[in-house]
Amino acid sequence: MAVDNGNDALKGALLHARLPQLTVRRISTAYAPAEVMRVGEEVPTWQVDASEPFWIGDQALQVATTVESLPIGMSPERLLDRRWQHFFFACLAELLRAAGYERPGQSWQGEYRLYVSLGLPNEELSRNSVHPTVLQALRPLLETPRLVQRTDEQGHTNTWRLQLVDVMPYPQTFGSFVAWYYSPTGEALPTEVVRHVTVDIGGGQLHRCTVTIDPRPDGRPRLRMQATLLDEGTIALARAVREHLRSLYPGVRLSDTEAQQVLVSGTLLRGGRRVDVTSLVSDVIQARAQRLLTHLRHLLQEEQTFVMCTGGGTILLERPLRTLLGQRRAQESMLIVPRELAAVLNAAGGYLLAQATVQQRIQQRLTAATASRDEEDH
Repeated sequence: MAVDNGNDALKGALLHARLPQLTVRRISTAYAPAEVMRVGEEVPTWQVDASEPFWIGDQALQVATTVESLPIGMSPERLLDRRWQHFFFACLAELLRAAGYERPGQSWQGEYRLYVSLGLPNEELSRNSVHPTVLQALRPLLETPRLVQRTDEQGHTNTWRLQLVDVMPYPQTFGSFVAWYYSPTGEALPTEVVRHVTVDIGGGQLHRCTVTIDPRPDGRPRLRMQATLLDEGTIALARAVREHLRSLYPGVRLSDTEAQQVLVSGTLLRGGRRVDVTSLVSDVIQARAQRLLTHLRHLLQEEQTFVMCTGGGTILLERPLRTLLGQRRAQESMLIVPRELAAVLNAAGGYLLAQATVQQRIQQRLTAATASRDEEDH
């Protein structure tokens, strides 16, 4: 499976157990200690090993009295946070459920040894290595199997045993390029583009990823990738929305995660009701988005590149992005990823990378086994 470890949400991709399709899920990085329901249905509740029971994602945002923000920033700080680790393994089980691996009517869901393609901030990886602090932070995820329990709305508990047997880090933004460039079977799609720039407007960061495509006679193109962190992502807009709301409603106190949700949904919980704040959010986006768009204006001046805009921020900024691109770019030299794919494309590309890597390893083992048999025959 593939996981794009975004600041605003974890995005996962996994081939469905029975259907010929890739299952993708986006789970908001919201964590809340579970509370006791006195009346009505339970909220799906998770527990990892001996952790406290907790809620995640949209359920936590909708029901919890207090939603805790998980760390935002670089991987070492995030991966070593115990709450994030529990959130991560709960998300892996949720992805297995969504992809049809759940066993209906059974409490024991089985043991899964997982190979995970993990999307990390681009600057944490180089061509042949991962930053040492990131590798150190990854080790606790690989050491022992985790017992993951989920109690559903009716109080039934299912249990998985999950173990990460290998983690293949990949640059997050490169995942979107891979999804654009390769077919599901790993073949490069025909294109005349030789310099491709991905602008990834994420929750925590704004990244630029430039890939040079060098076609070769054997049909296997040589790729060279460079990536740059340009600025904060939509978290800057979310915090601006939060401050504006605080000035209007002093009793409304939002965490980073809750502010991101207001930014996306355009609604605010106030006085026990969901209040429409779309107009306020739009005003803040219009006033504060210029800083993000300034980076894009500089990129658009480079007329030698093909530009693709992706990430959850692309959905929020779709209108000004289309206006800006339409003014400065020919249609064939740009792409705004459709909103149904923009937030999860990095994960989908990460799955294609994982699949290609596994196929390569299998082929290497088969080649080695064949060579060994040939030596024995002689």
